[in-house]
Amino acid sequence: MGIGANQEERASLSERMRAEIRGLPAVERAEIDESLHRMQWNESAYDFPADLKEEVLQQLAARAWSRYPLALRPFRLTDALARTLGVEPNQIVAAGGSSEVIRVVMSALLGAGDAVVMPTPTFLLYRRYARMLGARICEIQLHAADDFALPVDSMIEAARAEQARAVVLCAPNNPTGTVYAQADVARLAAGCACAVVIDEAYLEFSGQELLPLVETHPNIILIRTFSKAYRMAGVRVGYAVAAAEVAAQLQKGVNSFALSVFQEVVAEVALAHAHRFADGVAEVIAERERLAAGLRALPGVIVFGSGTNFLLVQPACDVKALIRHLLEVERVLVSDNGGYAELAGMLRVTVGTPEENDMVLRGFAACCRD
Repeated sequence: MGIGANQEERASLSERMRAEIRGLPAVERAEIDESLHRMQWNESAYDFPADLKEEVLQQLAARAWSRYPLALRPFRLTDALARTLGVEPNQIVAAGGSSEVIRVVMSALLGAGDAVVMPTPTFLLYRRYARMLGARICEIQLHAADDFALPVDSMIEAARAEQARAVVLCAPNNPTGTVYAQADVARLAAGCACAVVIDEAYLEFSGQELLPLVETHPNIILIRTFSKAYRMAGVRVGYAVAAAEVAAQLQKGVNSFALSVFQEVVAEVALAHAHRFADGVAEVIAERERLAAGLRALPGVIVFGSGTNFLLVQPACDVKALIRHLLEVERVLVSDNGGYAELAGMLRVTVGTPEENDMVLRGFAACCRD
C-alpha cells in the first residue's frame, strides 16, 4: 500500500510540472566520439594556448578552493571587460556562458502571455526559453533567396501589433551566418518600443561592432561570449552589455557567485592576452573564405554569406549520403540543421584546421559530382 502510494506520488509530481516544461522534448543521453573531427557545434578548432593554461593553473594554485569567490558577482572580470570595451563596469553583467545570460535576460523581460518577436531560422535556444516562460512567440521568416536578410519592417510591425516585450536577434545569425547591416539593426531598435536583445556570439568573425548602438539606443541589450573567439566553450563565460539602469535590473536575475574562481581567472587571462586570440580569429576568417571558395567551385553547391566561424551550405547531391560519407570516410561530423525545417537539404559546417577543411572539401568533391 505504502509502496504503491509512493509510486503514484512520483507520477503525480511529474504530471504537476508546468505544462511549458512538460511540453519540451526530453533530454537524451549522448556523447560525441572524441576520435571524430567535430565540425558541427561552431567550436574553435584550436584549444586555449598551453602557456596561458599554465598561467591559469598557477593563479588557481594560489587561491583557496575552500572559499567562495570574494564577491557575489565577478567584479574583477567586469572591470577588466569595461576597460577593454570602453564602457562603465556597471553596464556589464557576467554569467556562466552566453546561454545562461540569454536565460537571465529573457526571464527578466518575459512572463506568461508576453510576446517575443524573433526571425526564423535562428538559434533554437531563444524559442526554448520563451516556451519555458510561457511567452507567445512571433517568428518572422527569413528567406534563402535573399541570403536570409533581416526583414526589419516586418519585425517592427510584428513588435507593434503584438505589443511585444522583446525582440531577439542573433547577429551574425546562427545557423545562417548572416551579418545584418548595422543600419538595419539601429532602425529596428529605433522602431521598437520594447527591448531588442542581440546575441553577438560570433561578433569577432564579422568585422562589425554594434557596441556604439547601446549608447544611442538604450533599449538594446548585447550578449557576448568567450566561447568562440577566445576558445573557451568548455569553460562557460558570457556577459551582457546594456545601459547601466538596464544592467542593474539584469544583475538581480543572476545567481550568487555567478562564476567559479576557475571561470573568472581563465577569462581574465584571456583578456590580458587578447592579441593572441585576435591572431587566431584572422586565421579562422582566412580559412572560412578558402573553404567557401573551394565549396563554391563544386557543381551546384551553394554557400551562403557568413560572418561567423561556420558556413551554411546547400549541396546539389543527396545530403544524407554526403553526411554519411563525411562521417565514415573522413571521420568528420557536420550539422544537418535538425530542428530547422526551412533548412532541409542544407548543412552547417564549422571552420576547422586547414587539414580538417581539406577533409570537408574532399568529402563534398566525392559526393557532389556532375
